Amino acid sequence: MNPTLTLVLSALALGLPTAGFALNAVTAGRLPRRLVALMGPGVVLGSFVATLVLLASMLMQAPSRRGVTVTFWNWLTASTTAGSGVTAHSGLNAAFSVRIDPLSVLMMLVITGIGGVIHVYSVGYMAEDPGFNRFFAYMNLFITSMLTLVMSNTLVFLIIGWAMVAFASYALIAFWYERPSAVVAGRKAFITQVIGDVGLVLGAFLIFLNLRGPGGRLLHTVDLQVIFANVGPGAHFHNGLGPLGGGMVTAIGILLFLGAAAKSAQWPLHTWLPDAMEGPTPVSALIHAATMVTAGVYLVARFHPIYQQAPIAAGLVAVIGIGTALMAGVIGCTQFDIKRVIAYSTMSQIGLMIFAVGVGAYSAGMFQFFTHACFKALLFLAAGNVIHALHDDQDIRSMGGLSRRMRWTFVSFTVGALALAGIPIFAGFFSKEELLGQGLALGPAVPWLWVIGVSINVLTSFYIFRVVWVAFFGEARSANAEHAHEAPPLMLIPVVVLAGLATVVGFLNIDFAGFAPVTVFQAFLQPVVGVPAAHASALVDGMALLAGVLLSLFGVGVVWAVYGKGLVSREFIPQHAPWLYQLSFRKFYWDEIYDATLVRPSVAMAVGVRRLVEPGVFDAAVSGVRDAVASLGSDLRTFQTGFVKDYALWFFFFTLLGVVLLGLRLT
Repeated sequence: MNPTLTLVLSALALGLPTAGFALNAVTAGRLPRRLVALMGPGVVLGSFVATLVLLASMLMQAPSRRGVTVTFWNWLTASTTAGSGVTAHSGLNAAFSVRIDPLSVLMMLVITGIGGVIHVYSVGYMAEDPGFNRFFAYMNLFITSMLTLVMSNTLVFLIIGWAMVAFASYALIAFWYERPSAVVAGRKAFITQVIGDVGLVLGAFLIFLNLRGPGGRLLHTVDLQVIFANVGPGAHFHNGLGPLGGGMVTAIGILLFLGAAAKSAQWPLHTWLPDAMEGPTPVSALIHAATMVTAGVYLVARFHPIYQQAPIAAGLVAVIGIGTALMAGVIGCTQFDIKRVIAYSTMSQIGLMIFAVGVGAYSAGMFQFFTHACFKALLFLAAGNVIHALHDDQDIRSMGGLSRRMRWTFVSFTVGALALAGIPIFAGFFSKEELLGQGLALGPAVPWLWVIGVSINVLTSFYIFRVVWVAFFGEARSANAEHAHEAPPLMLIPVVVLAGLATVVGFLNIDFAGFAPVTVFQAFLQPVVGVPAAHASALVDGMALLAGVLLSLFGVGVVWAVYGKGLVSREFIPQHAPWLYQLSFRKFYWDEIYDATLVRPSVAMAVGVRRLVEPGVFDAAVSGVRDAVASLGSDLRTFQTGFVKDYALWFFFFTLLGVVLLGLRLT
C-alpha cells in the first residue's frame, strides 16, 4: 500500500467526523438546521468513501503487504540524561500513528457505513427535537472516538480513543438530560466503563513495563506492532511476556478483557446496556448495535497474540461470553419494552462473538460482528419507526396490528428478525453457524460450550419473533396503535437499505468458485489473525449446521404455539408468574444485587462520614485554620496605628536587626 495515499485517506477518514463535531461545537449550536442536517451525515459518509478507497487500495496488494502504519506526528518521546550529559532514550515514543490493515478497515467500514446510514435516519427522527445541533455534534464525536480507537497503532491513543468513546456514549445516552432516568442511565454506563478502563490501563502498563525483546532487553514500547512482534507464535526466538500460560501474560489477558467486558456489556459489567435505551433510538442503533459494544470483540481480536499465549485468560473469555449470551437470551424472552428486548439480544449476540474470539475463531467472530451490525441496526431503526408512530410508547403490549398500518417497517423488521434468528438465507445464518461450527472445533470443554451456544438459537428465535407476533399481528390494543402510520421517507429509506444488507451480506463469505481452502473473511483477515487452528469435519460441520437451523425454527414454532394459539395473552402481566419467569423478568436481580452489595454500603458509608467524621474532623480542621487566621489578623491589626512615628520605629527596629544578623554572618 502506498504510504502517502494511505496517510491522506486515513486523515480524511478520521478528520471529516472530527471537523463536523468541531464546527458544531465551536458555533455552540447556532448553525442553521439545514446545514447541520447535511453536514452531520455528510462527514460520516465522506469518511466511509475514504475507507472504501482504502479497502480498494488494500485489495490490490498481495496479502502479505496489506498492512501499513502511517505516522501523523510524534507526540511524546521520553528520554533520560546520564551523568556525563549523554542523552539515552528510554524507548517510549508515543506517536500519533494509525494502523491500516484488514481488521481496522473492517471496523472502519462498519463504523462509517452503518454509522452513516444511522446519521441519515437521525435527520428525520430528531427533526423536531430542540437539541438537533447538539445531537449531531455528539454523534460526530462518537464516530471520531470509535475511529481513533480502531485505527490507533499505539497503546496510548488506543486508550484515549477508548475513553473518548465512554464520554461520547454518556453524552448520547443522557442526551435528554431533563429526564432523570436518562441522566442516571448515562452515569451508570460511564461509571461501568470507567471500571473496565482501569483494567485496560493496568494491562497496558504491565505490557509497557515487562515486554522484552531479543536478549531479554526491556523494550518500554507502546507501539502495537512492536508488541505483537515480540509476543506469541510469531516471536520464535522468545516470548516477550514470559512462557506460554505464564502468570504475567495471563494477568495481562484478564485485565484487557476487563476493559472489553465493560465496553461490550459482558457479565459482570453488563447492567448498563438495557438502561442505556433511555437515549434516542438512533443512539441505540449506533452505540449498542453497530459500534461501541463490539469494541471489546475488536480488542480481543487485535490482541490475539497475547491471548494465544494465555490459554487460561482465553478460556475465561470464552466461558464468560457464552454465559452472558445464555443469560441475556433468557432475560430477553420476558421483556415488554421493544428496545430492551433488542438490547438483550445485542448482549447475547456480543456474547457469542466474545466466545468465538476467546476460542480462537477470530475471523468467525468478526464476520458475526459485520453481519450483526447490519441486522441489529435494522431492528433498532425499525423499532424507532414504531416508537415514533406510537408517540414514544415502547411497550409491545400496547401495539398490535401494525403489519397493516406500517407495511414497509413490518417487512424490514421481519427481515431483521429472520437474520438475527439465523434462518437461511439471511445474513445471521451464515455468520452464526460459522461461529458455532468453529466453536465446536476449537472451543474448550467441547461439546458443552457448543451445546449451550446452539441452544441459544431457540431463545433468540423465541424473543425476537415474540416481538414480531405481539407488535405487528392481531388487533390494535391502544389508540396510538389504532392511528399509527408509516414513517416518512427519510426514516424509511435507511431501514429498507439495511433490510437489503441484512439479506445479502452473508453471501460475501462464500467462495462460489469452490477453490479457496478458507472462507472469504478468513482469507481477508488472515494477514492479521491467521487461520483457525482446527476445522470440524464436513460431516460434523453439516450436522452442527442442521441442528442450529432446526433449533432456530423450533423457536419460531414455539412463538406460534404460545401466542398464535393463545396459550398466553398478549396483555400478559407477570404479577403471579412462576419463580423462574420472575427470575428472567427481573433480569436475574443483578441490579438489586449490586444495589445491596455496592451502592447501599457506599451510600451508608458516605452518610456515616458526613454525620460523624466531617463535623468532628474535617469541619473542625477547617474551622481551626479559620480561627487561627482570624486570631493572627486580630493580633497584627494592633500594629496598624496610623501614626508615622510608630511605623518609623518599627522600620528602625527591623533595619537594626538586619544589620546585626548580617554582621554575625560576615564574622
